[in-house]
Amino acid sequence: MRQGGLSHYAMTEQEYLRKGFGKFNLWIDFVNSLERDGLGHSADHLQDPEWRTGFLRHWKLSAPSSQALPRASLLRLRDLLRAAAEHLSSPRQLSRSEVRALNAAMSVWVRPQLFQHQNGFVLEYAPRQNDWRWIQAKIAESLARTLTESPAGRIKICPDPLCRWIFYDKTKGKTRIWCNEKTCGNRNRVRRSRATNK
Repeated sequence: MRQGGLSHYAMTEQEYLRKGFGKFNLWIDFVNSLERDGLGHSADHLQDPEWRTGFLRHWKLSAPSSQALPRASLLRLRDLLRAAAEHLSSPRQLSRSEVRALNAAMSVWVRPQLFQHQNGFVLEYAPRQNDWRWIQAKIAESLARTLTESPAGRIKICPDPLCRWIFYDKTKGKTRIWCNEKTCGNRNRVRRSRATNK
């Protein structure tokens, strides 16, 4: 659980960051859009248009203006990425079916484009169609990049069963346990202490 509760309102960039999003990676924010507060309450931010706007703005993705929100496919992708995080934090390898599903999510038509900036040329890949399919491909790609560019052992899930927030452990010895020491960490220490005293 992060600080600030689960209220729904228009998020500024600062609020988006203060609520625990935007810390490491696009796919982690997407999976954590189903947020549990550690007290038995939850909020599905994918259903909140203001959160979606903040999410897309922070990760520099363009919201499709004319396409309806594909709720079913977004939920399937979120479930796939959550399952992948559960395996990687165990640690276990992804199954073949999960790798196939991840590849399928990334499979969209793109075209190379050359841009000239002040410091030189940049080659970028743009979607043939800027829609929710492209956004889902970028989310899936961000997990693939994490797997190929970062140690998978740093992907962790808060052990509080009422939280399960995914985070990336940046500590030197990969010693971080809780998503937030002041909330989940402290609350679970109190729970253990009370259980011992009983």
